[in-house]
Amino acid sequence: MTASEVLRELLAPALAGWRFQFGRWTDSGNAERYAVLRPMGGPAVGLVRKPAFSLVLIGNKSDAAGTPEGKAQELIALLMDETGSLAFIEPGEPVYWATDDGRPVAELAISTIMNR
Repeated sequence: MTASEVLRELLAPALAGWRFQFGRWTDSGNAERYAVLRPMGGPAVGLVRKPAFSLVLIGNKSDAAGTPEGKAQELIALLMDETGSLAFIEPGEPVYWATDDGRPVAELAISTIMNR
């Protein structure tokens, strides 16, 4: 199982009510909430790989600015408690920004370590 598969398996149940996408964001309208997991590469060091990801949480048009960040904090707690079959998961601090139409966004980096 790859690191991205493990992360999707861990995150999907915690993202009920969010449209979970992988790789790129496909916007179907500003009434939806989106969670987009994007691979960012990462070094391969001998037998240990360190894949990195970005998780972007995009609120809907009526969400308060803190809604995506609140979800990000929930996911950080989940990832700190559970690594699935990965050797290590380290989420970063969420960064706030907004879409062009004003929807709130929280983005966090996720570093992983997996044994091959």
